[in-house]
Amino acid sequence: MVDRAADPLAAFESAGRERIATAVARAQGSTAAKFAFVAVRASDHYAWFPVVWAAIAALVATGALALARPDLGIGLGFAVDAGLLVVLSLIFDWWPIRVRLVPERFKRIALHSAAHRAYAAHLMSKDDEDNGVMLFVSLAERHLEIVAEREADAAAAPGTWDGIVARATAAMRGRGVADGLVEAIDACGAELARAFPRC
Repeated sequence: MVDRAADPLAAFESAGRERIATAVARAQGSTAAKFAFVAVRASDHYAWFPVVWAAIAALVATGALALARPDLGIGLGFAVDAGLLVVLSLIFDWWPIRVRLVPERFKRIALHSAAHRAYAAHLMSKDDEDNGVMLFVSLAERHLEIVAEREADAAAAPGTWDGIVARATAAMRGRGVADGLVEAIDACGAELARAFPRC
C-alpha cells in the first residue's frame, strides 16, 4: 500500500517545494506531451519485515542460549523466544529501523509496483494520446521511476529514461532530494519538449 500525501509536495520544506513546483510547471509548459509528477512518502508499508527479522533474531538468540545453557529447559527457552519476538517486533516496527531492514531488491519491486498503480490512476493513461511521462518518487527509499507511454518511449533514445533516473538518484543521495528531483524533472521536460514541442 502506498502512503501517498494529499499534496505530492507536502513532504518537502518550503524552498524545495517551490523549486519542484516551478520545475514541474516549466516541464509541463514546454511540451505538448503530458507530464505528471507523483511523490509518495513510501512505496509500501513493509509491514511484515519487522516480524520476520524479529523472529530470526529471536530464534538465533534462543538457539545460542540453548547451546550455552542446555540445563535451562524448553519452557524457559520458549518464554525467552516469545519475549524477544514481541520486544524486537516493536523495536523493528519503528519506521527508521523498519525501512532499513528491507533489502534493496524488495524496495525496487515495491517502487515499480507503486509507480504503475499511480500511473493507472492518473488521467494520462485515460486518453487517446500515448505521449505522456510520469515521474514517480518514493521519499523513504530515495528512489524514483519514470513511466513513459508508448510514443514518449519510442521518441527517446534507448536508455534515456534509465539515465535520467540514475543521475537523479545519485543527486538525491549526494546533494539532496529536491536537487535530484529538479534535475530529473528538467531532464524529462527537455526530452519531451524535443520530441513533442508545444505548438
